Amino acid sequence: MSSIQETLAVYIADDHRLVANGLAAILETFEQVSEVKIFGNGEELFKSCLYQKPDLVFLDIEMPHWDGFKTLEEMRQAFPSIPCIMLSMLNEKKIIERCMQSGALGYINKDCTKDELHAAIEAAQRKQYYFSKEVSNVLDGKGKIKISEHDLQLVISEREMEILRHLCDGLSPKEIAEKLFLSRRTVETHKNNIMQKFGVSTIGKLISVSIRSNIV
Repeated sequence: MSSIQETLAVYIADDHRLVANGLAAILETFEQVSEVKIFGNGEELFKSCLYQKPDLVFLDIEMPHWDGFKTLEEMRQAFPSIPCIMLSMLNEKKIIERCMQSGALGYINKDCTKDELHAAIEAAQRKQYYFSKEVSNVLDGKGKIKISEHDLQLVISEREMEILRHLCDGLSPKEIAEKLFLSRRTVETHKNNIMQKFGVSTIGKLISVSIRSNIV
């Protein structure tokens, strides 16, 4: 079972130096953040990742050389375990959906609050999706959009995947607990976490999404 990482090295790609410096200054006040590095475009950030991998990446969308879309695509292919959060003033639904379907773990607007930024950090530590308030409003306040099969697999741990498979096989939480030598409460906790990550409220919907997306 994956654990929450206590400290994070964070990389930022943004060609607006003033914005990037402001973001870095805020991030450095969070106890979870141990290091912040700023890059003027996505290509510079990507090349740096080849030598030293960060734990979390913030990507602006409009940048020279490699924009946010290109950088996100390259990061997902080369470093699929590194969560990427998009940071932009572009709050158009199509752009947000394109980013999320390409593998972004979150999307926040540049004038988000410090609390929202902190919430995004905490969500990334748990491999959970996060949208700032204004972005959620663009998505009809639900923040639920189509996520690819690959990205659903990325946000759940090995233990959660194991429990999900058993749920799809028709086993009850009690039966899964006995099979895996876990407490029923532990299984229930994992089940609830999986449902939250998939954005569903019932076991039936969870199984349906898993099968339809070829997760299990």
